[in-house]
Amino acid sequence: MGKTGSLHVLHIEDDPAHAELVRRALEKSGLPCEVQLVMSRQEFLDALDAAKPDVILSDTRGLDFEGLEALRHVRRRSRRIPFVFVSSYSDDETAARLKAEGATDCLLKTQL
Repeated sequence: MGKTGSLHVLHIEDDPAHAELVRRALEKSGLPCEVQLVMSRQEFLDALDAAKPDVILSDTRGLDFEGLEALRHVRRRSRRIPFVFVSSYSDDETAARLKAEGATDCLLKTQL
């Protein structure tokens, strides 16, 4: 848990509207969360070094790197952090491939 007893969520997303959609879904869940939004590879790497997130949410694609790259980086460092892909599109084959790489789950943004 984060510093204030809430869940520390590291959210990798390059679209502010999609980031807001996820933030609102987390807020509606009633689970106390601290959401840290990162929009670039460097922000992601800095955030991992600065604090240990309880969970990572990631789009599959970003401005300067892809979610799979982030997942692989996290899995090299620690296998314990849940890593959930939250994407606008997905299919069973892609979800299976991401889970085989170590993703905890794959969700559609429309299903939040």
